[in-house]
Amino acid sequence: MQIKLLAVFAFILLFLIIILLRIVFINVKSGDRYAKQVLSQENYDSQVLYSRRGEITDRNGRTLAYSEKVYNLVLDCKAINENEDYLEPTIRALVNVFGLDSGELRERITSEKTRDSQYQIIQELVTEDKKDEFSAYLESYDDDSLTKEERREKAAELSNVKGIWFEEKFIRKYPLDSLASNVVGFSNAIGDGIVGLESYYDSQLKGTNGRVFGYLNENQEYQKKTIPPENGCTLQTTLDINLQQIVEKYIAEFDETYGEDHDDGTAKHGAKNIGVVIMDPNSGSILAMGTNSSFNLNDPMNLNDWYTESEIKSMTEEEYVDALNAMWSNFCVSDSIEPGSTFKPITVSSALECGAVTANDHFYCDGGEFITDTEIHCDAYPNAHGDQTLGDVLKNSCNDGLMQIGMKLTVPRFIQYQSLFNFGKPTGIDLPNESAGSVYNRDTMNEVELATCTFGQGLTCTMIQEISAFSAVINGGYYYQPHVVDKILDEDGKVIKSSGNLLLKQTISNDVSDTLRGFLEVAVQEGTGRHAQVPGYRIGGKTGTAEKIDPETGTRAKGKYLVSFIGAAPINDPEVVIYVIVDEPNVANQANSTFAQEVYRKIAMEALPYLGIYPTEEVTDELLASLGLSREDMGDDVVQIFDAIDSYGTYHRDARVEDGKIVDANGNEIAGAYIAEDGTVYDAVMNPVSFVKVAGTQEVIDPKTDNPGLALPPSGNVDGTDQATVWDGTATDENTNAGDAKGE
Repeated sequence: MQIKLLAVFAFILLFLIIILLRIVFINVKSGDRYAKQVLSQENYDSQVLYSRRGEITDRNGRTLAYSEKVYNLVLDCKAINENEDYLEPTIRALVNVFGLDSGELRERITSEKTRDSQYQIIQELVTEDKKDEFSAYLESYDDDSLTKEERREKAAELSNVKGIWFEEKFIRKYPLDSLASNVVGFSNAIGDGIVGLESYYDSQLKGTNGRVFGYLNENQEYQKKTIPPENGCTLQTTLDINLQQIVEKYIAEFDETYGEDHDDGTAKHGAKNIGVVIMDPNSGSILAMGTNSSFNLNDPMNLNDWYTESEIKSMTEEEYVDALNAMWSNFCVSDSIEPGSTFKPITVSSALECGAVTANDHFYCDGGEFITDTEIHCDAYPNAHGDQTLGDVLKNSCNDGLMQIGMKLTVPRFIQYQSLFNFGKPTGIDLPNESAGSVYNRDTMNEVELATCTFGQGLTCTMIQEISAFSAVINGGYYYQPHVVDKILDEDGKVIKSSGNLLLKQTISNDVSDTLRGFLEVAVQEGTGRHAQVPGYRIGGKTGTAEKIDPETGTRAKGKYLVSFIGAAPINDPEVVIYVIVDEPNVANQANSTFAQEVYRKIAMEALPYLGIYPTEEVTDELLASLGLSREDMGDDVVQIFDAIDSYGTYHRDARVEDGKIVDANGNEIAGAYIAEDGTVYDAVMNPVSFVKVAGTQEVIDPKTDNPGLALPPSGNVDGTDQATVWDGTATDENTNAGDAKGE
């Protein structure tokens, strides 16, 4: 009896051992397959939860960039193939809701290559509405119009829709298209910032992806673990959308006015480069920054404004990359230019601060200076300004006077203040690819270099360096860190970092700054900056006309100029600085800063009232006439109507200038009236009745004579390194398409 019991026990034990061994064998050999079957019934075993890239807003919270949630429509082919009853209902659902091709779907699900795949993207950029439509389709059996039997049949069919799931992701949207494009920048399909703020603050904007893990625990029970994503931070910039629109409107107007229509679909370009920066001089905040190379942030690879289709197709990869870099580049930050006479306030304030000159000193201009064996002309050459006060030197933009000031300043002190005003070093603005410019140091600056650098030739800087230094000249001497981002906020709106108003140093005293404000106001009222006057406002500023260098010969390029104007308002208590550069305007005579001054004036006339800075000064008819403005709207395109008496004694109340003639409302010429050479309109009895701009007689201001002896800027910047970088094009496909790869 005991033997039988032992035999039965041994048999049962052996059976259990065999079963256990079989379980172990199955688990080792096929456990993963069975686990995946369980997971496939839950639609996924591992899913990325994409973080939402942070928004970029202007200073008032208006959106410049945001991320919109979309979905990848994903098939788990293996789950569908688990039961033949799943195939057709699933295909019908996809066709009915998403309009996909049934043949292609059937091939994707059943082919040997993909039938075991659990991750097949069949449609991208699926909207939330479309996802909801699919969910509604799965519930469509609950329809009162169906009979009970029809509901049962439809419910049975829809229960066989398997292996479809939605992978959440985000796409970047720029609601204002090209506005502030060179500042905001863009990110690619996989969420990497490429240029602009999107690149500089990429790590703060990006956030961290999360993940859902599905697995079998030690008890072979399905478990799911979710690691939530950490969404990116929001950047609240110092930009103002309204100011940015004003800036870009007048840049576009200049391009339209002076650009050539090539009739090939490309845009007009009125100059090689145009740059405008608006800054708060009391904080370093950039309120607007624009160029004439803006582009659509939602379509950043589109070069059609610059090249024809045939030109684009004929480009090599290197040429294509260079073309994109040129379009994406921010001229205001990345391009080093010789500033010309806008640098003169820095020289004069430095000389006053260190005691090299006083406000009462006089300087005699005889048309130029011989520096060692090099003759350098003044802008008045072959004429001369004669005896001038220090203020007159700035008012007349006298290069001869500046060279004399430089001699008193000496090389060591010029180098000292050049550094104090931050030339030759990046400002540290929070934008990528900032250039440091090129300046001489004590070892490389000699007499000729000193002479030419005093009036802004022979050194290079960026617009952001110049406007930061000029702001320090007129705000009491305080040099603030220029910045574009004011605050960084987390996804709950809590401020985690504030840029604040970072005061870096004091460059000059309040007294010297006050003196310079007075000089600069006179320079606009009476000097070379008269065309920058804004009726009703006290403006102080400085013109600039820099002779450019021929890159092929390395010498001064005859007839090639960069013209500019920088001005502050109101100059007695500066609240805003506007800097305008027009690089090689598309005109025969480029040496005329009036082009930049008029852009400045048009921007300021709209920007100042918007900023709550209101007129305080009397607006005279003479001022309006000299600027070509009317009282109606002060627009250049408004016809000026004035009174005039003809040679017969008839009084005309509707006189105007048309095609260079003074006529009445019917186009009849007013006898005896004429336009003088300076643009003053006289009637028949010699009354000055109006003023017009006379073609071919525009004022030529700032350096206009050829100066082959001007020192050239040193090659490279002060420390010999290149501060600017550009996209090298090595990841063209990855940058644009890497987020679209489909797995199998």
